[in-house]
Amino acid sequence: MQIRKSRKWMIIVASLVAVLGLSSAAGAGWYLYNLSAVNLGDQAVTRVNITSGMTAPQVASALEEKKLIRSRYAFLGYIKLKRIDARFKVGVYVVKPSQSTPEIIKHLINGQSDEVAVRFYPDGTLRGKDYRSVESALKKAGYNDADIEGAFKADYDSYVFKSRPAGADLEGFVYGDTYFMSGDATAKSAIQRALAEFDQVARKNNLEEKFKKRGLTLYQGITLASIVQKESIGCGVGTEVCEDQRKIASVFYNRMKAGMNLGSDVTYQYAADKLGVARNTQLDSPYNTRVHKGLPPGPIATPGLSALNAVADPAQTDYLFFLSGDDNVTYFAKTDAEHTANAKAHCRQKCQQS
Repeated sequence: MQIRKSRKWMIIVASLVAVLGLSSAAGAGWYLYNLSAVNLGDQAVTRVNITSGMTAPQVASALEEKKLIRSRYAFLGYIKLKRIDARFKVGVYVVKPSQSTPEIIKHLINGQSDEVAVRFYPDGTLRGKDYRSVESALKKAGYNDADIEGAFKADYDSYVFKSRPAGADLEGFVYGDTYFMSGDATAKSAIQRALAEFDQVARKNNLEEKFKKRGLTLYQGITLASIVQKESIGCGVGTEVCEDQRKIASVFYNRMKAGMNLGSDVTYQYAADKLGVARNTQLDSPYNTRVHKGLPPGPIATPGLSALNAVADPAQTDYLFFLSGDDNVTYFAKTDAEHTANAKAHCRQKCQQS
């Protein structure tokens, strides 16, 4: 009887061992399979943008979402098993589905970025701590202060510089978009790319001729578009036409035709910020269109395509005033009395801060 029990337990133990062995083998098979390339024959290039502070799980999820790895769990398991220091370097990496997970990981952690993503923003100024400034965008992309200063002071040749006064800086001309630069590219190269993009946008949309019909040079049209850009909200970055901006442009044209100051708050705010002084509606600056008639000396930010098109083709209105309400809706008016009523009804907070 005792012998039979012993044999019974031996069979049970043997069965468990076999099951565990099979499970282990299955697990190993799953692991190795999910480390293999998604498609050995697919040489298509996909850009993977590693941004500052991205964790291993975030990187794994991004790769899985782009179908560049089979499993984020296998990705993370490999890092842990191999005791890899997964501190990914910021940059844009070229990855293919034909690469295995270990190959991809090695590529991402070696610090040799294939490209650098430089993102410039519409309505961004040239300098400033705000992330939308050209200066901040270049710093985020990894360029040092000396390289950036050299780029700002460099000479450039561009179609959009037509009628631009001698000695004017790059304010308003570093066109907002994301540019993928080679790892050894300079800040100057990034700005050249943005200027080339602006060239194409201006030519494709025939901006010079359209501005001329409105009585503006290309430089003046870009300057007015920069004000329209800063005065408007709610217009998508990639849009070609924004009705709010077309109405705002019409207000400025109507005011200039009537011999009035543009009266734009964003112009004195730009001047004050540039000078490093408190914002004041009576600030003594040629950029302050509350005080001085006509356009400011130059752009106050980079205009996007919709703002440029708004100045090229404004709405036909009788409006002379507008304001952005506390609800971020733009309210237009034909008379000062209507404008005052709009301010009382819709702009109790914002208008106090102007």
